[in-house]
Amino acid sequence: MKQVILITGGLSGIGLGLVKHYLRRDAHIAIFDVLAPNELEEHLDKATYHVVTGLNVSYFQVNIANNKQVQQGVKQVSVQLGVPNLVVNCAGILRAGPFETLTADDFSASYQVNVLGSRHLAAACLPLMASGDQFAFIASMAGTVGIYGYSAYGSSKFAVLGMAQCIRAEYAPKGITVSVICPPEIDTPMVTQELKTMHPATRILKDFAGRLTLSEALTQIINGLDKKRFIIIPGFKAKCTFWMNRLTPIWLQNKVIDVIVKLKLE
Repeated sequence: MKQVILITGGLSGIGLGLVKHYLRRDAHIAIFDVLAPNELEEHLDKATYHVVTGLNVSYFQVNIANNKQVQQGVKQVSVQLGVPNLVVNCAGILRAGPFETLTADDFSASYQVNVLGSRHLAAACLPLMASGDQFAFIASMAGTVGIYGYSAYGSSKFAVLGMAQCIRAEYAPKGITVSVICPPEIDTPMVTQELKTMHPATRILKDFAGRLTLSEALTQIINGLDKKRFIIIPGFKAKCTFWMNRLTPIWLQNKVIDVIVKLKLE
């Protein structure tokens, strides 16, 4: 019997990369994304269109921020394909910039998609899943340390990381693995768009954790999922940054950040 894998945000970036990988493992993939089925051919390149409409792939138009749509989508997947054995929530949005330039709507959208979207998917899937199954959140290195210009995005990813840790404790006794992926900057469409307006202080702070190609990140993310790790951090520099943050007093972290920001603002 084929493994059933549900991937949100599966039309681009990490999500699409995971879709392609698990198809090679002969799994049946369910994709949740916001495009209507009749819009796929118009908005996707030919190669991606053939993947997401091909054999062993079922596409569902679902806005991850809409709890009702998520509940209905998961129910459809469970009826048509079976309860997912692996769920990876790749759907997310990035609203970045100095705090004064970010609106209430920027914060609301960040939390609706990144935090509540994660909650909605977990609430729909986890009660159906069985021992041996796995649910993976995607947070960010920006959810492990405060970064200049990331008050909306970073705080939403801090919330995802905290949520994942709480939920992991509840489902571990049931044999269900909960993972959280915290990637550094990856060459994806979302990051490419951000680079156009990224503040110099944000740039240098993000450089501490390094930058990965999508292929490099996927290799390490998939390895972490296969090993059913709780926290998955792709990239050597990102791992070092994570542990330095954990072991360094917050006052010292703030001092380093203040020096960097001052230099870039002068």
